[in-house]
Order: sequence, then C-alpha cells, then structure tokens
Amino acid sequence: MNRMGQDMTSSRPSLVLFMVGVVAILIAGLQPVILGALEHEGRLDLSQIGVAATVELLAIGIACGASAALLPTRRMRLILCLAAAAHGAANLACVNAAAGQLVALRGLSGALAGVMLWSCVAMIARAHRPERLAAAFVTVQTLAQLAIAAVLPLTAMAVAGAAGGLASLAALSALIAVVVWRGPDQLADPPRQDQARGLLSAPAWIGLATAFLQMAFIVAPFVYLEPLAAHAGLPQQAAGLATAAVLAAQVTGGLAAMIGGGRLPPRRTLAAAMIVGALALAGQWAAPSLMIFVAASGLFGFAWLFSLPFHTALLIDLDPTRRGAMQLGAAQLLGSACGPLVASLVVERQGIEGVAAFSAVAVAAALAMLVASGWVGKRAALVRP
Repeated sequence: MNRMGQDMTSSRPSLVLFMVGVVAILIAGLQPVILGALEHEGRLDLSQIGVAATVELLAIGIACGASAALLPTRRMRLILCLAAAAHGAANLACVNAAAGQLVALRGLSGALAGVMLWSCVAMIARAHRPERLAAAFVTVQTLAQLAIAAVLPLTAMAVAGAAGGLASLAALSALIAVVVWRGPDQLADPPRQDQARGLLSAPAWIGLATAFLQMAFIVAPFVYLEPLAAHAGLPQQAAGLATAAVLAAQVTGGLAAMIGGGRLPPRRTLAAAMIVGALALAGQWAAPSLMIFVAASGLFGFAWLFSLPFHTALLIDLDPTRRGAMQLGAAQLLGSACGPLVASLVVERQGIEGVAAFSAVAVAAALAMLVASGWVGKRAALVRP
C-alpha cells in the first residue's frame, strides 16, 4: 500500500494533492469573475451574489473541517475521485440553474471543494517542514487564481459568458478526478498519533481562533476596497490599481514565507504581520494620495500571504499531534467568510467607517489570542510527555 513519508515536498504524490487543493480553492479568487458574470446576465442580483459567495466559502470551510475530523486517510483516491467528479457536476449544473438553485448549488460545490481541500491540508500537516509547504501552496494557489481570472474572460467566458466559466471549472474538476489516481491512496499517520484522539486541546482551539480572527480582519477590508478608496477621495481607478498591488504583493509575501519558513518564530512573526497589516489598513484609510493608497494596499497584501503559513507552524507548536493543524483550512475559510459578513452588518449602521472599527476589533482580538497561545502553550509544554 502506498504510504507517504513526512517529507513530501518533492514527491509526485505531493504534487497531485497540490493540484487537488489548488483546484478546490480556485473559486475563492474567481468569485468576482463568475458571480459578476451571473449578475450581468440577470441570473443573480447584488444581494444574491453576496449570499452565494458567503454560502460557498462557509461550505468549503465546514466541509474541510468535517473531513479532517471524520474521513479516513485511506482509500483517498476513491474519495477524491468521487468528490472531484461531483464537484464538476455541481459546477456544470449551475450553467442552466435559476437564482435560488444557483445559491444551493454553490453551497454544494463548496462542500465538495472542502473535501478536496482537506486532502491537501492533511498532506501539509504531515510534512517535515509544513510551514514551507504551506507557503508554497498559498503562492501557487494565488498564481493559479491570478492566471485563470485573467484568461477566462478572454476565452471561454468571451464566447459563452458565465456558462463558459462554469464549464471550465467543471472540466478542471473532471481532470482532477482522473489525476488523483496517480496520487497517494493513504497518508502516513501524523506524529504522536497515539495521542491524537478525542477533542482538540485548548492550545489548538486558541491557535485556530487566532487564524479565524486574523482572516476576518484581513478579508473584510479587502472586500470593501473600492468604498475605502472612495472614502479617501481617490479616483475610480484606485480600487483596480490597489487590487492589482494586493495580488502582486501576495505572491511576493508567499515567496518570502517559503524562505523564512522554519527559520522565523511563528508567534512573533504572526504578531509582526498583524501589526504591519493594521498599519497598512490605517494608511489606506487616511491616504492623502493615490500612490500612498496603492502602496499601503501592497503592504497589506504582502502581510496577508506572508502570515498564512505561520498559522500551520503555530498550531503544530501548540499541538504536536497536528490535529489542530488539520483543522486550519476550515478556520481560515470560516474567518474569510464571517469577516465580511459581520462587517456588512456593522456597515449598515455606521457606514464605511464600520469597516475600520470591525477590523480594529478583529485584529486586537487576534493579537490577544496570540498572547494567550503563548501562555497556554507554555503550560501545555510543562505537562506534555
């Protein structure tokens, strides 16, 4: 039986699961393109776009966490083949679906993507240097989202609109359903598997809460980038330039994390990234010029992706069984979905100023959790066998 070792960064099985994970999370970067096209065609209204996007991201996060808790790491080829095939079918069903059906199908697609993403998260959690593998994954994932978001509107969607984009996603999932048979059928047990039973430990929960809150802090202001630019009195093209700066800086941040992974202490690195992100957001809020707004946006994007792999290192440091690390994808995605959702409720009452208020609370809470993780982690280390 094929059993993967702990250091899988250069093996074919790791590349297969990398592909599975990248395709699973593609929609996170393609939602504006796909859902925007559906709105342009009159198949979704503005409120339904928000609902569909939130439902899909929540479904990915919940399914990823549930898969880590419930699914065996055996017979993975069959599990992933079925999940990828069903994911493709759900995307294809969206081609002719009505508005209400579209929201439900996006949720179903998200749940199946969560199963696919779990395989990649599980591989990273078992790696010898998980923070470097996580950095490689977020960098490749970002590059793939950038490339496909740029190509789709000029190719399949130029011919068939939203249906072309959905059919392209379905084709990628069908390809994955075939490719997984070249991947592993079983993953090696994580370290300390004999202790990895029962509920998650308190340190693991605190680490997951840190990741959840940081992602809520990050994604909420990113979603409101255009209103933030308008609030600063900048021209209409500011949001587009700032978005490009964020995405370009994310790639740089991911590459920097690949270099720093395993060398930098995760707790201090995350604290520094949160502080830099908060300062960048303050720069966006008070930007006196377009150049400063775009530069602050780039700094925000760098801190965003640079920090993500260190969530993995923090969780393994807090919980050597790595059960917490296997729930990280769920925590990050749930934070990414809940952040904009809660921010929207604040914005309804306070206007765009509510985004800054929510982000300040979220990052302060994330930093508090990070401090608590250090205290709880030290206590856990004293009683750890």
